Amino acid sequence: METNKGIGGDREMNVGTGQSSHMAASAAQRARQTSAKAAQTAGEVYEQTRQAVSDAYDKTANVLNDTYEQAVSYGKDNPGKTTLIAFGAGIGIGVLLAAGFGSSKPRRNRIVQPVINALSDIAMEVFR
Repeated sequence: METNKGIGGDREMNVGTGQSSHMAASAAQRARQTSAKAAQTAGEVYEQTRQAVSDAYDKTANVLNDTYEQAVSYGKDNPGKTTLIAFGAGIGIGVLLAAGFGSSKPRRNRIVQPVINALSDIAMEVFR
């Protein structure tokens, strides 16, 4: 009887092993399918993102190009105003940089405030 139990037990083990190997193969196939779907989705998301970035870049480049063309056109039409604006901006930036390297705040207030007021007055006169 022990031999029958052994034979029956072996059969049950073989049947169980066959089912587990079928389940393992099925799980492996599902994993491959899920992996393929994930790769496809990632590819689609990548392509959408690439297209969105490309569109944004193109729009930004067009706007900057148009703005540059307007600035150049304004400079050609109004060379005196453009020169004064550039001169004032250069002085203003130079004063701000020099004030940043200075050591005391009261000195900065004595120099920077009058220069800013003068530049503001010049700009107001130019654009009237």
